[in-house]
Amino acid sequence: MNPIQFVAEKAVRATLRSTFKTPGKLPIPLSWLAATMNAGAPLFKVRPDARVEYLELGTCMCALVRPANAHTDQVLLHMHGGAFFAGSLETHLPLASELAVRCNARVFLIDYRLAPQDPYPAALEDGMAAYQALLDLDVNPNDITLVGDSAGAAHVLSMAIYARNEGLPLPAGLVMISPFVDLTLTAASIQGKAKADPMLSVVPLQRGVTAYCGEVLPADPKVSPVFAELEDLPPMFIQVGSDEILLDDALLLEQRAKAAGVQVSCTVHEGMWHNFQMFNALVEKADKALWAIADFVRRGEQE
Repeated sequence: MNPIQFVAEKAVRATLRSTFKTPGKLPIPLSWLAATMNAGAPLFKVRPDARVEYLELGTCMCALVRPANAHTDQVLLHMHGGAFFAGSLETHLPLASELAVRCNARVFLIDYRLAPQDPYPAALEDGMAAYQALLDLDVNPNDITLVGDSAGAAHVLSMAIYARNEGLPLPAGLVMISPFVDLTLTAASIQGKAKADPMLSVVPLQRGVTAYCGEVLPADPKVSPVFAELEDLPPMFIQVGSDEILLDDALLLEQRAKAAGVQVSCTVHEGMWHNFQMFNALVEKADKALWAIADFVRRGEQE
């Protein structure tokens, strides 16, 4: 690693510990934690070569992000992360713009309902309504990729399972960044990576799980989709950092998907943290990881 990258990564990790991990452990209202996350959104910038507009899709609003001056049939339906109670269009617009330009795709970033005001199944309902709306607009499902980061990965995995069970056309693939798909929080990495992880701790994740699940047990496949039957799902592309407490979620999902006969690729990025792809302006590994996502999304164009 060159000295500039070393310093950049150290700086990002230190900043995350002080501004994200430490406040997350405090017994403050979830709404305050969500507001803190939103307050940091201006630190990330939407690409200048992307265009953003806002529209209604299904049951809620979304941001449509597309590459400027380019037509494309590729569509990404993106469910943002935030431990089921946080995250917004503002926090994830920069990431959506990176995906739009690199994948040469229209990204529909969904402003779905959040816990605790709207626990399960509100987010699933909003996600499926958005997906059905795309199908109703005659978007070819072979051109649609579901994208989710963190808790959003649980939502897109649940959406694919729901679509399969209901006999709906399936999307071309699933992209899952740092997936939070085992809500029991019992995996070894939850404790084993507690010190290494500069961003996440179990406290806010547990609070998010409690708020989201309501009367549903965390081990229920309806909310922990890694425990669902995964047969006949679309190809999966998973990225996770080696230093995050959710590492085992990604590895378990890879294991269970492969056992179900699903085509799956899971990359563990050494020394990286949760959702590190959002720091692509500073971290070279994040930039390369985003291009790898683009390769997966655009694979059909080369076939």
